[in-house]
Amino acid sequence: MQKPGFEKLPLGTQTLPPGFPAPFLFADGLSSVETLLTNIQGLLKVAVDNARVQEKHVQQERKELKMELYREREMRESLERQLTSELHSRATIQKRLKKEKKAKRKLQEALEFESKRREQVEQALKQATSPESLRMSLNGGLLLFDLTQ
Repeated sequence: MQKPGFEKLPLGTQTLPPGFPAPFLFADGLSSVETLLTNIQGLLKVAVDNARVQEKHVQQERKELKMELYREREMRESLERQLTSELHSRATIQKRLKKEKKAKRKLQEALEFESKRREQVEQALKQATSPESLRMSLNGGLLLFDLTQ
């Protein structure tokens, strides 16, 4: 006579997924509780294996993200150094440009001053070399000469 709830299953009807441990066998087969426990044990083993695989995957992703973060940080620091260098160069060039503009302005003023002076000298020479001014100069020189005698 059989106990209620404990049925014997023939060995041929037990199909377990791959990776399950082989069921513990009695001479006349497994009881349904024993089969259930074996199946639970197999599922737990598969779950543990899956958890390990997933944990390795998560660790690998974490490692890759850390490397990517490190590379991006290095890139950012490099770009910041380059930006600082470029800003320094820009400031230096702007100072030089300001000095050159100032020097150009001074040269332009000096050129304008010399041009005006030259025009004045040329005007004076033209006036001095005109026939009337020569006569006046000569007459004035003679008068001065006569006065001194």
